[in-house]
Amino acid sequence: MEPLLRDLAELLDIASVGGTPGEQQAQQWVADKLTAWGWDVETWVDDPNVHCTQPDYPGMEVERSTVTGVIGKPPASKGNRLILGHTDVVPGGPAPKLTQDHIVGRGAVDMKSGLLAGMYAAREAGGDVAICAVSGEEDGGVGTFLALKHGLRAKVCVIPEPTSLAIIPANAGSLTFRITLTGVSAHGARRWDGHNALDGLPQVLGTLQALEAERNAEVPDILAPWPLAYPISIGRIEGGDWPSTVMGQLSIEGRYGVRLDETIPEAMNAFEQALPGAHVEWFGGRFAPGSTDTSHPLVLQLEAAHQAVTGTPARVFGATYGSDLRQLVAAGIPTVQHGPGDAALAHSDDEEVSVEEVMACRDVLTAWLRSDT
Repeated sequence: MEPLLRDLAELLDIASVGGTPGEQQAQQWVADKLTAWGWDVETWVDDPNVHCTQPDYPGMEVERSTVTGVIGKPPASKGNRLILGHTDVVPGGPAPKLTQDHIVGRGAVDMKSGLLAGMYAAREAGGDVAICAVSGEEDGGVGTFLALKHGLRAKVCVIPEPTSLAIIPANAGSLTFRITLTGVSAHGARRWDGHNALDGLPQVLGTLQALEAERNAEVPDILAPWPLAYPISIGRIEGGDWPSTVMGQLSIEGRYGVRLDETIPEAMNAFEQALPGAHVEWFGGRFAPGSTDTSHPLVLQLEAAHQAVTGTPARVFGATYGSDLRQLVAAGIPTVQHGPGDAALAHSDDEEVSVEEVMACRDVLTAWLRSDT
């Protein structure tokens, strides 16, 4: 078996679900692997809660008291070309399995295959390169936030998130919201004595649909391929405490897309202005938008590497989801995403990626790392 695939099987076997001990185990696995290659490896452990009041704190949706970071470089490398990936995964999904043609399992797409492809590309190419492995990406990006606090720097970066080998230089942002609707509880046999909080739901849904349409009326060309560049979705509704009691309170939780041209406070303000009088809370991860210009040398070099390896032009477009790209761009590090696997299969019960695509990603990244700076 190819060493890359053998190592990927080991990493997939670590159930590195956010907020569990597996997060640290997967990070330590990467550190041990880079050390075994003879690289200079720095690991650090930090308490993310110490930083939660800082204005650029990206938030978390699971509880953590520690986050482990890993930065590795070949001897004498300054790490000016960075490959960054996360090892944490969401719960559920299929059990890990490798066949002759496919890699199956939670994290196969998002994004252990991409991370291993990047690690092996960096090992093959050598030179002025670094690998940074982080955790906590799935629920905000606290790992990259802390890596930057610990001195992570580079001239350019590629994140091998699943893009089906497309080049993604821009991400819309996203926020997680909770709207609370209040009613008056009463016995269901005398419901006229109360007011059902559920009655306010249709108006809120209609308002959110109108806001979504307004925010997607004009979108930049890089996000134009998608049906919606900035979706608003409801993921959870909870209310009531007894079948024969009028519902006194209802909470609605969902995801709100942040436009490329706005800040998080501006996006929050637009949402709250559309729902005057509503009780809105913002919790969990805060993904600001971010982008690297398509004319940047990083994009052009990666396009050339893709063409040379695959014989086909690379597709270049933006993504509707948030990622760590925005934190690196905000830190002055031009960044793009390019990795194996279909993002539509990430977090699904059908999470799998082809061996051929993983190897193609490794070869494209190797060619990029060997190209002139």
